[in-house]
Amino acid sequence: MSRSVASVPLTPTQLRRVLAGLMLGLFLAALDQTVVAVALADIARDLPGSQLLAWVVSAYLLAMTVSTPIFGKLGDLFGRRRLLAIAIGVFVLASLLCGLAQSMPQLVAARALQGIGAGGLLAVIQALIGDLIAPAERGRYQAWFSGMFALASLIGPTLGGLLSSQWSWRWVFWINLPLGALAYILSQRRLAGLQENRRNARIDYLGSVLLIIGLCSLLWLINRLGHSALWLNVQNGLLLLLAVVALKLFIIQQRRSLDPLIPLALLRIDAVRSGWLLLFFASFQAVGLAVLIPLQAYNSGGAGVSASQLMALALGTPLGAFLGGHFSTRLGRYKPMIVCGAVLLPVALLILSMLPSPHGPATLFVLLLCGAAIGLQFPTSLVAVQSAAPHHHLGVVTGVCGLFRGLGGMLGVSLLTSLLWLLLPGISADSMTETGMNLSAVDSHLLRKAFATLLQIDAAIALLPLLIALRLKDRSLSRDLTAAPE
Repeated sequence: MSRSVASVPLTPTQLRRVLAGLMLGLFLAALDQTVVAVALADIARDLPGSQLLAWVVSAYLLAMTVSTPIFGKLGDLFGRRRLLAIAIGVFVLASLLCGLAQSMPQLVAARALQGIGAGGLLAVIQALIGDLIAPAERGRYQAWFSGMFALASLIGPTLGGLLSSQWSWRWVFWINLPLGALAYILSQRRLAGLQENRRNARIDYLGSVLLIIGLCSLLWLINRLGHSALWLNVQNGLLLLLAVVALKLFIIQQRRSLDPLIPLALLRIDAVRSGWLLLFFASFQAVGLAVLIPLQAYNSGGAGVSASQLMALALGTPLGAFLGGHFSTRLGRYKPMIVCGAVLLPVALLILSMLPSPHGPATLFVLLLCGAAIGLQFPTSLVAVQSAAPHHHLGVVTGVCGLFRGLGGMLGVSLLTSLLWLLLPGISADSMTETGMNLSAVDSHLLRKAFATLLQIDAAIALLPLLIALRLKDRSLSRDLTAAPE
């Protein structure tokens, strides 16, 4: 069996130095989800093929989501230190190609390659936390990594706008070259003492191909559903059929494979299964609310109100993650913090729907609570999965965490956006898409009522992870790194 451990236990100072390089790598992957958005208009003016502009964002997210479980499995087989080097190399090379692109198809292809590297960074780095830190201490450190996502969402648009306006949109990608090189130097130098044993196992190539086909079809379908109210058409039907067939064949292949890509036995572990679902719903809410809340605020109060509400939501998430990580470390348990977040979110959403005005300090405070409720569940659910799974499957269970987060985020945007269209009768979903979902022509009273109803529906959806959290077994976390399950 494979296990990655430090040859000599790391001191707190050495651990902080290791984490500095790892956090920089994770920050790069998270930053490129948001930094490109502001530069899209400049890209469309500069490159031919503007009809593919949406895929500059979608290709990155799709490739990142699909690649996380594959990189997680490869890390289990061949060692995470070398996989981290490969992921950084792919990400930096793809960033160079993005900046050199001369057409939109070239840029989309390079963004897909960049997403593969980002998926590797997410899967390998978060699994390395399980290698280096005892289960009871992981929540505290995973919270820092959750903070990297919030930081990237806050500074990404500003940084992208600054780089594209002062120099060129190409620098949005080229800035990754020195940062990626620094992440490589820091992480590889600090991880030099990590002993890794390769497993004698065969890569499940057929399973990998089937998983890629199935997930790409499913994610493409979800993306299409979020941009049109006309769900019943031939292309959507074909995508659904391809996804179902490919994923069904993938499951069959996993049952017959000697070393499956995602061992189905992991689904029989309660904390693993529940943790994946909790991460799915947490990302569903985080991404869905991050899109819809600023949309409502912009159409009723302008860009300033929209930015302040998005910032309140974004700041609440790392706050909740830090609290969840701190108290899970002190208590030596993850369930209490997961339940707290799962209880707080539907209550906060319901209060938000009943506020008389979508503006003001009360709205900002409740949005802060929503973000904190989501943040309480991110690091603790990941700790629940990692602490319950056998250590030789640490990489793959962590990679699947990233997969469920990606699926949840894309479905959250698609479902909540489609519900909003249904709640605004007489509004053409297609015309809304063409104008970037500009709702300024909608009656303010009708718009406020539609968003209130949408938030109440979302509060009901948030009860599902509460049921999962309540049924989750309360497991004591070990403070001994070597005591992880095998």
